[in-house]
Amino acid sequence: NETGLVRKMDNLKLIDMKIRDVNSKVKWVNLNAKVIKKPIARIVYSRFDNNPLGLSTSTISDDTGSIKMPLWNNQINMVSIGDTIQIENGRVKTFRGELQVSVGKTGKLNVIKHKPKLSIDLRVTHKQRFC
Repeated sequence: NETGLVRKMDNLKLIDMKIRDVNSKVKWVNLNAKVIKKPIARIVYSRFDNNPLGLSTSTISDDTGSIKMPLWNNQINMVSIGDTIQIENGRVKTFRGELQVSVGKTGKLNVIKHKPKLSIDLRVTHKQRFC
């Protein structure tokens, strides 16, 4: 029953964690981390209805370690390598023997600091043009 799930979620006490403290006994976390790897998205098919889904299994890190984080569909374009993100109510699970933090349906992914964009001045002065 969905209201029971909501009540259970409200009763959980989530604390901000460091990546080194994430383990298989922890089920839900709040994390701040930097995106350090973001592979090109690939298409996988839902095991429930066989619909195509975009997936990029990214890696995030803080000053204590790193962990994989799957990005699905719209989440993929939300973040870039170098962005600092905040995960609220992230789900911890093991996939193929590795711990992962997933945003899931009940979590939130916020970009709290975008990587600075490279700006190049392409204007050429009169002097430069004729040298």
